[in-house]
Amino acid sequence: MGSYTTLKDVAKRAGTTAATVSYVLNDAKDRYISEDMRTRVLEAAKELNYVKSNVASSLKGDKRKMIAVLVPQFSNQFFTKMIMAIEEVADQYGYLLSIYDTFDNPKREKEIIKRMAQQRMDGYIIIPSREGSRNTAQLRELKIPMVVVDRPLEGSTGYPWVTTDNYQCGFKGASYLTDRGHRKIGFIGWNSGIKDLEAREKGFWHAVKRIRAEEEAASIDGEFSEEAGYEMTKRLLKERPDLTAVFYGYNIQARGGIKYLIEKNVDIGRELSVMLIGSPEWAVTGKNNFSHIVQHEYQLGKEAAVILFSIINGEQEMGPMDVIKECMIYEGDSVCDVGS
Repeated sequence: MGSYTTLKDVAKRAGTTAATVSYVLNDAKDRYISEDMRTRVLEAAKELNYVKSNVASSLKGDKRKMIAVLVPQFSNQFFTKMIMAIEEVADQYGYLLSIYDTFDNPKREKEIIKRMAQQRMDGYIIIPSREGSRNTAQLRELKIPMVVVDRPLEGSTGYPWVTTDNYQCGFKGASYLTDRGHRKIGFIGWNSGIKDLEAREKGFWHAVKRIRAEEEAASIDGEFSEEAGYEMTKRLLKERPDLTAVFYGYNIQARGGIKYLIEKNVDIGRELSVMLIGSPEWAVTGKNNFSHIVQHEYQLGKEAAVILFSIINGEQEMGPMDVIKECMIYEGDSVCDVGS
């Protein structure tokens, strides 16, 4: 298992004492340090990827019994269910969680990781932003225990990754619709800039092309919000009133889109079929019984936590591991059969 570089590690590399290293790295002015020594310390710190510590226990390399969990949207039940599973596993090991919402903002994500490194977190579970590869580079170089969930670190290798097959989610959902006679299907997606998430739309189009219906189908992408889902649904149906089904790639957008359909008194499941990826509670609450793609978010969180603690406890090495779960279809009553 990897670990953070300590003052003693830097001192050994620079050929001096931990106290001298502390003076240099804290830019103290009350003691003379030669320029040669200052340079040696700074170079050693850079070579060893030293991160300033804000906790005294890290001087001895003690575990803090805390892990950091970074998610991109607290408002998304997909991630809150993951957190519940992670916390359940962490409790079994006597660990606490330090949970942060990055708002899918790469700069915020970078700052949170920096602060958590200074706090010497024992491990990380991260659902990364589009800049996640760059922002986690130092953690990976030091082999700090870390598991990536849902989205990969694009362009990087050598870390554990737990996810649902996003391509399969799009392909299965679209195939479910085409198997029931739908050809005029509209897909509503997100301009995420994350290739693995965009594979949902790719899976949709492959399923449509399989029945040679690509000229009859349509897609529209926008921001990740209920408001965007509302507006895209409105625009799509205005441009394509002939559509028989709408497939939402993300549950947050679906909620906004369905709100629009309800406002327009659309008889969902009869006048227009609806399918979505994700299992938000509202999808099967009360009179709602929407057909959707189950991504097993709770299981993803549990799997990620089990792997992380296995690394923290030295039971396995920090290295490449892809755990890709299959999705499944929940058959509700929001999709009807259409004639050929």
